Amino acid sequence: MQKVIRFSLVLLICAVLNSTYMFAQQPATPSSPNLEDLSLEDLLNVEISVASNVISDKDKQPASVTTITRRQLELSGARTLADALMFFVPGFFVTEDQDDVIMAFRGLAPDNNSKVMLLINGQNMNTEFFWGPPYAILTASNYTFIERVEVIRGPGSVTLGQGALLGVINIVTAKGTDLKGDAALGIDASVSAGADNFLLGQVMGRGKVGDAKVAFTISRGAYGGQQYRNEGNARRENQGFAGGTAFDMGHRLKRNDNLFVQGNVEYKGLEINALYADNQQDLYNFYRDREVFGQALASISLAYKFDLSKDIHLKTSASFIEDDIRLSSLTGTTMGGTREDRYGASAVLTADNLFKGNKLAVGVEYRRYEMGKQNRFGNNFIANVIGKFNPATANKDLVMGYRNDINVISVFAEDFYSVTEQLDIFAAVRFDNHTYWGSNIAPRFGALFAANKDLRFRLSYQMGLRGGVGLAYSGGYRNDGYLRSSNLQNIESAGIPGETNRPIVRPEIMNNIEFAVNYQIVPGLHLDAVGFFNIVNSVLDVGVIYKDVISPTTPKPDQFNMVPVGSGSTRDIPGDWNGFWFFKNASGSLSQWGAEATLSYTSDMWNVSVSHSLVKVASVTAEQEADARSGNSMYLAQDKTSNSIRHKVYPENVTRLNVLATPFKGFDVAVNGLLYSDWLAPDGSVGKGAFLLNVGASYNILPNIELSINIANLANQTPLYPMNANAGGPGLQPGAPTIETTTFWGRLRVHF
Repeated sequence: MQKVIRFSLVLLICAVLNSTYMFAQQPATPSSPNLEDLSLEDLLNVEISVASNVISDKDKQPASVTTITRRQLELSGARTLADALMFFVPGFFVTEDQDDVIMAFRGLAPDNNSKVMLLINGQNMNTEFFWGPPYAILTASNYTFIERVEVIRGPGSVTLGQGALLGVINIVTAKGTDLKGDAALGIDASVSAGADNFLLGQVMGRGKVGDAKVAFTISRGAYGGQQYRNEGNARRENQGFAGGTAFDMGHRLKRNDNLFVQGNVEYKGLEINALYADNQQDLYNFYRDREVFGQALASISLAYKFDLSKDIHLKTSASFIEDDIRLSSLTGTTMGGTREDRYGASAVLTADNLFKGNKLAVGVEYRRYEMGKQNRFGNNFIANVIGKFNPATANKDLVMGYRNDINVISVFAEDFYSVTEQLDIFAAVRFDNHTYWGSNIAPRFGALFAANKDLRFRLSYQMGLRGGVGLAYSGGYRNDGYLRSSNLQNIESAGIPGETNRPIVRPEIMNNIEFAVNYQIVPGLHLDAVGFFNIVNSVLDVGVIYKDVISPTTPKPDQFNMVPVGSGSTRDIPGDWNGFWFFKNASGSLSQWGAEATLSYTSDMWNVSVSHSLVKVASVTAEQEADARSGNSMYLAQDKTSNSIRHKVYPENVTRLNVLATPFKGFDVAVNGLLYSDWLAPDGSVGKGAFLLNVGASYNILPNIELSINIANLANQTPLYPMNANAGGPGLQPGAPTIETTTFWGRLRVHF
């Protein structure tokens, strides 16, 4: 299958390149501009494709959606796509973890990214086994292939299912349809270079002849990264073979090496998307020898739209993704890896005007996840320390993920009805059936009211969900002490003193209520505000069973040589630290409230926005409060200074400033500022906030040649950054030294 998918990708890319060459023989149309030539206001008025199956009008979305354009990203001064989104999206914040970069929404920062969904052109790219959105996309220092990004702030599970619990990120790439005219061709070639050995080269092409449209991007980049500073988490003990501290390991901040190839072909009702992304990056906060993470992501999808009548359409799609993971040390020793293959198919029937003013969609979706396969190097294991395992038997002794399949079948319906010119009502429901956790029904309903042409309101309710990751059910991390969900019912029979059986892992559920206002104060000046209230139940968390080693003297209740749990092929063995770790649903619930407001001004010269986001804990049950005060809560911690329960590692007040100005044609300048408040560390101490300021500028030195520069962290602020830690683990750190000092890079681009 690996050879088949790679061969298919090669064929598609060759077809795109060949088609582009053929288009080059057609006479170019002078009035066929690149999408970048459109104004920011025009770009912000493009249709929204991520929040609804029936409504694309940005003013009538059933959820809170932020759109970021290509031009904003290019001049953001952000190192990665995740960093860029943090500068533009109210309610979104990037936090650190010991071996992840966490995408957090509205105060909730989990221990991995599986509760956030990443799409590319509407296709779900998430890894089901553990990590969620691919690092090869989110944290590579290469996001130049993006035309725009749509971000749902809050749950999107009603339309997208499991994994869209906290938020959704949809990347829209360039397409040939972005060009105007019957025959057009556009090719861009660029090279970027900057401090700390940053280098990126790219070729992007788009072509269109009649009904045939193609687009492609090929880019290759590398970033050497800044030195990891010797403070905060860097002083943590290194458990790898070299000893010392995490600082001594030689990590570089955000160091990565990446390759990206993407192609799109459209012909009448048919659309084909393919991509190959390969990225390798430092896990710079980690303290063991599996400190370099590599991912090769190969994807192909086909969609066909049948126009059954003027108002009735059927869209079908099918997809395949090969997700290849590799782990290594900084010294180059292979420390493991695994592979997951994903298959998907869907059919959505939309019907407009079955009766006047009504839009209806019904659909079915099937997804299959095949986990625990060997990666391209023949590996399916995970090791922590060089010299402590036998490479010849590692795939047997240190299995990363046992071979297992998960099937998810979903059916959904959505309706939007314009009662009057002023009042719209909407409702949707989705039913998901999962191989292991069973079934769930997720509803959404609400109303939109236009008081007049300048003032609009939305009131909505919707549910988000995330079941346990694939690892919870397949098992794995052998010799690292992982206990799969099915063995949680075998703890008592194993005879572990003081321990009882735990229930199988069920989905985490969020119930979300929003009230939104959009007001055009005067032409060009807009206020967008939303208030939200969330109730979160069955929080997916991590639990630990740990016993001290038997003492030569009189044994104590917490001293016990840990024993295996389960039997036969599903037998889990304890870790070398004499314990088990497992996924669980935390008892109790929490509620939170917050608000996000953006004031924006748009003119021919200026595009300015100022936003503020606020989130607070409203209430917690006794169980959640106890977890927070003991340092064992996923989302909460006890503030040692005030003794209150607050969101953990998430600044509760964040202000953003985004300015994009065009003083004269061909010259753009951008200023992007992020001011975040003090935040609560896992150990209960309070970390310092910061003001991060980036600037960027671009100038067309000739009509087809552009020169640009970005300067990041102009104020050179470097306090310890918010960092999460595993519950019960040794990583209750006061923060991580992961804010880069002032840095810069430039780009030269030529348009043919």
